[in-house]
Amino acid sequence: NQIIQQIGGPEGQNLPDLNVTQLLDLVAFVEFFRATIEDAFPSIGSMHAKKTYFDERPDLFAGDKREVNMENATDSLAWVNNMLWEVHRLASDEFLLRTRSQTEELISKVYNANHETYQTSEMRLITSLCEDTFSLVGVHLKTIRER
Repeated sequence: NQIIQQIGGPEGQNLPDLNVTQLLDLVAFVEFFRATIEDAFPSIGSMHAKKTYFDERPDLFAGDKREVNMENATDSLAWVNNMLWEVHRLASDEFLLRTRSQTEELISKVYNANHETYQTSEMRLITSLCEDTFSLVGVHLKTIRER
C-alpha cells in the first residue's frame, strides 16, 4: 500500500516525478517480488483477488488467532501481486516514454551537428554520423543493462 501511495495511487500520478534510477529500481523490485511470491506460491500468478485491500488490512488469522486463514492470505497475496504488476507496467511505460523522448531529442541533435566527413582514395565519402549515433544508443543500453 505504501508503494501505491508513493507513486500517486493505482494510476501512478506521481511516476513522472521519479527519476530514471527510481523508476528502474521500482521495476526491478516488482520483478523480484513477483518472482519470489510465485516461487513460493505458484498458483498466485494466475489468481485474481476477490477483494481489494486499499482501506483495510486482510484478516490473516482464523477464529482462534493461532492458525493462518489460507484463503484470506492467498487472496491478499494475489491482490498485492496483481497490483504491483500494474505498478510495474506503469513504471515501465513511464521509463520507455522518457527514454524515447530523450533519444529522439539526442538523435535530432546528432543529426543536426557537424560531422567529420572524409573522402577515400576510391572517392567514397565517410562520415562520423553512424559512430555518433551508435555511441548514443550504446549509452542508453548500458544504463538499462546496469539497472
